[in-house]
Amino acid sequence: MKFYFTYGSGGHPFVGGWTEVEASDAHVACRLFRAVHPDKINGIMNCSFCYSQEQFNATGMGETGNFDQFCHERITHTICG
Repeated sequence: MKFYFTYGSGGHPFVGGWTEVEASDAHVACRLFRAVHPDKINGIMNCSFCYSQEQFNATGMGETGNFDQFCHERITHTICG
């Protein structure tokens, strides 16, 4: 499953755009995101919002961008063995 972590106009790892995280569920996606981009304030993720694939598709950001930016990075969780 894909999850999309979006960024605002400042104060996050990127300005605009998003990070795609591939994970088995939303909880794993959030843990992976936080491993790469730790909370600045404990308990508050270092992004604007997290969307499921379906929610993200409904926003239209994939075509139009977010603050004139698109995907900055992809984080993937793979289980070996």
